[in-house]
Amino acid sequence: MKLYSAKGAPNPDRVTFFLKEKGKLDQVEIEELAILEGQHRLPEYKAVNELSRVPALQLDDGTVLCESRAICTYLESVFPEPNLMGETPLERAQIEMWDRRVELMLMMSIAGWFRHGHPKASALEKRQSSEWSEISEEATKKTADYFDGVLAKTEYVAGTRFTNADITLFICMNFGLYMRYKIWDGRPNLTRWFELMQEHPMAQRD
Repeated sequence: MKLYSAKGAPNPDRVTFFLKEKGKLDQVEIEELAILEGQHRLPEYKAVNELSRVPALQLDDGTVLCESRAICTYLESVFPEPNLMGETPLERAQIEMWDRRVELMLMMSIAGWFRHGHPKASALEKRQSSEWSEISEEATKKTADYFDGVLAKTEYVAGTRFTNADITLFICMNFGLYMRYKIWDGRPNLTRWFELMQEHPMAQRD
């Protein structure tokens, strides 16, 4: 298998961190693309993913899977241990529910803040809007408060054990640093959770 990635970008990191937690990162060939330099728009990558988005996973038979959540679902089946997406119908639904909440509520807010507020992101967002950046910043902070409240009631995002939803939230913590904002700072439950995440493979530097 070959993974087309972009280290430091949230959606590619979702897949590489997922593989790290599985202990299977060394079983996948990885090609890093410099998206701020436009490498994902080159013809050779468009031949892999016509939408010019990363990540993309190319299987040994040439089949290409795109979208980070779909790729992780495939990898969960190929590498079932440790389980990260649920072992029962209810647990699978709960993990997906929380994973989607993190993605749609927090990650998307940070993305708007970054894409419209960071100078280097002009390579990705041709028409940056300072107003949208401010709206997204406010939404990021409000949503961070929400998840601080969630983690006041549970040890992990989706319940009593580490799951894919924790990977997604951890990526949001890293993503916020691009705007020099420590999402966990001043939020005791997020801080406790973030410190717990430091023990995981995904937090270890390559």
